[in-house]
Amino acid sequence: MVDQSDDDATEQALAVYAGDRRFRYVRTSSRGASAARNVGVEQSKAPIIAFTDDDCRVSTDWLRQISALFEQDPEAALVFGKVSIPEELKGKGFAADFEPHQRAYLHKLPPAHVPWGIGANMSARRSLFERLGTFDPLLGPGSPFRAGEESDLAIRAIAGGYKIINASEITLLHLGVREGDEASKLMRGYGRAMGATLAKHVRLGTRESKSLILSWFTHFAGRGILNAALGRRPTGLGLVGGMLAGAYLSLRQPIDRSRGVYINR
Repeated sequence: MVDQSDDDATEQALAVYAGDRRFRYVRTSSRGASAARNVGVEQSKAPIIAFTDDDCRVSTDWLRQISALFEQDPEAALVFGKVSIPEELKGKGFAADFEPHQRAYLHKLPPAHVPWGIGANMSARRSLFERLGTFDPLLGPGSPFRAGEESDLAIRAIAGGYKIINASEITLLHLGVREGDEASKLMRGYGRAMGATLAKHVRLGTRESKSLILSWFTHFAGRGILNAALGRRPTGLGLVGGMLAGAYLSLRQPIDRSRGVYINR
């Protein structure tokens, strides 16, 4: 576990596991999910690294399924599993989910109109990080751009010639439902993150990035306008506004072009 707490409460609570070799505790002054994941990648040694979030519940065979997929498909470099909302929480607000649309992506980015995998159920070969670098620390929860770290990694992987698998057999439940203003704020944050992510890749000259950012804007703007015309709420236009803001803020943020990540200044 990577602990970014300001006090010792978490460390003290986990002291009972100190003698368990399966568990490792690392304290860091870094902030944000991507920074924590990067520390975890650097401190670990296993060839396969799996990620989930604190508001998720994995299935009992989650790690077994992940291990089996990577063993069966030697070309798989990055895997996104299915993320579902429990039936009792559906309709109570918004929570991110992911239903795999296409099994594999190789040499071509997913289009805007299909769901992309999310970091709540994500795993990767260590070799992918060794060749591409780790997560962009300015993307993801707790960072200036709040989200988008998994989409950025997916774009970098596809651009680098690596294979992404969307695995419906690797499942978990996402319990983090947001309601009302919190849901709207979350959607604007997602939009800002995607705007910053896609604009970064346009600036880097990543293949297909210009057509991708255009398709994202036109798809979600069109859907938002239709929702508004039909009286559906939320319309999704807040997400589009967030994307525009994120793309603008990207222009003011320097990039480490050798690593393909934003520079934290």
